[in-house]
Amino acid sequence: MLKFYKKTKNDADLALATFVATEDYPIATLGNSDQMIEGADVFVGGFPAVFGKVGAARDFAFTTGMVVSRASKAINGYGLIYDAKTITGNSGGPVFDIAGRVVAIHGLADTSAKNKTETGAVVTQKTGFNAGIPINTFLATNEPIIKNTPMKKDDTPTDKPANNLSNPQSARDFYGRGITKLDQYNYREAAEDFTQAIKLDPKYIEAYFKRGYSYTWVSKHQEALTDFNQAIVLDPNYLDAYLNRGWSQLFLQNDQAALEDFNRAIRLNPNYADAYAHQGMAYIKMGKYQAALESSKQAIRLEPRNSYGYTIQADVLNNLKDYPGAIKVATLAILIDPDDFNAYINRAIAYTLTSDFQNALSDYQKASEIFARRYIKNPGSLPEPQPKPISNSPAEPQPQPSSNSLAEPRTKISSNSLPEPRTKISSNSSSDPNVELLKSWQVINVSCNSGGKVVSIVIDNKKYCILPHPSLMSRGYQYNRATGKLEPVDANLELIKSWELTDVSCTSGEKVVSIVIDGKKYCVLPHPSLISKGYRYNRRTGKLESFSPN
Repeated sequence: MLKFYKKTKNDADLALATFVATEDYPIATLGNSDQMIEGADVFVGGFPAVFGKVGAARDFAFTTGMVVSRASKAINGYGLIYDAKTITGNSGGPVFDIAGRVVAIHGLADTSAKNKTETGAVVTQKTGFNAGIPINTFLATNEPIIKNTPMKKDDTPTDKPANNLSNPQSARDFYGRGITKLDQYNYREAAEDFTQAIKLDPKYIEAYFKRGYSYTWVSKHQEALTDFNQAIVLDPNYLDAYLNRGWSQLFLQNDQAALEDFNRAIRLNPNYADAYAHQGMAYIKMGKYQAALESSKQAIRLEPRNSYGYTIQADVLNNLKDYPGAIKVATLAILIDPDDFNAYINRAIAYTLTSDFQNALSDYQKASEIFARRYIKNPGSLPEPQPKPISNSPAEPQPQPSSNSLAEPRTKISSNSLPEPRTKISSNSSSDPNVELLKSWQVINVSCNSGGKVVSIVIDNKKYCILPHPSLMSRGYQYNRATGKLEPVDANLELIKSWELTDVSCTSGEKVVSIVIDGKKYCVLPHPSLISKGYRYNRRTGKLESFSPN
């Protein structure tokens, strides 16, 4: 018999199962979850749904990790945050301390988009963080059967101290400090700690995975890709590494490679709804909307309470110009997960394209509120600033271009424009006048390091980012004050600039090197790394391939 204790959306996600035992079972000892501090070791047991196995065919798995933080405002009681690898099927399993005592009940998987129970999935990269309900929360439940049932308890402090986070010495110490910084959105310092962990232990899989995730949030997508590659080399069955590597490929415009990663994840676990949702996103980027629609349907079939399957489907329907269908499906996603800001954006786009501007504006504002609350460390504050170099901490060197390894820019750009601003900003405005200018266009300003879909706008040589808007068909613009118009930026010129090459006119009469990108010819001044007179850019490999220009 099952008794559920979650009566409202804010209650702890707990249920009590009573049954008649047909054999004697060993009874686990309960510990004191209040003793689990940052850096303490934890172990998660369960029967994950991997390799196509279901039901009783699932194998018992036991994974290790450490405590990242204690949530001050626990979502549905999930107050103990840790980094042990888990997947669908682990929910409800025990979380043990170093002495083998149960200190929590596992059940929540975290991502960079939102927190969801593991019976739900998201589209963005996996953090590798998970959460359990502390055993003390369970014991405090006002339930007679819990209070009257004899239980083995042991709250003796463990002899093994928690990992040293204040003065890290070992690889695990640096890793432990890194994940606590990651939980605090301090991505750059987290990456530095993971780097130290890797130097001390070059085979530290989780350090590569977490550093790759950190790099993603500061738009170092090539570096993130390299780290996810290494994690997969060390563990060829690391599902979340394939999902995250696929997203890095999408950021780098390597859509086919991304699709192959998502397909590999599906082969490893055909019942993994996340993988189908990611596959759908890759198909959308490739313009294969019918295939994306089938992927979203499969994600929904596997996890009907997975908002992301519906969100992907709404995105597909918008691309197929079925706006009423997109509104309906996006609304279902919001009903399942009111914090799915992508669902609000998809519905807002559909509202806009059906001239329902009031509802569109409401949804954009809601998406902005969720984004600020869930992704920005201090809601309403400016994005995390770039660290400034000091004398004993030199600035990180920028990669120099070479003919066989070039990184793409962070955004892909096409063309379109916004209307002129409706209001003028006075010179004595206490806030950034350019932010006020953006607001006058009724667009939503966000951090450029958010990791989500954004449109970049350069105003007075300063870059700003906003959430997607139906009137903006490109990913990047330059504001022309003389005309009051937004002018789309040539994506390929931005790509060339990212290689630190100097773009010049091909008819300038100077000695130049020609580069063909997407069938269009560009010319740059000679560079030591460019030994040929002409190159073609291969988007799939991210490399320049030498050829003889006419």
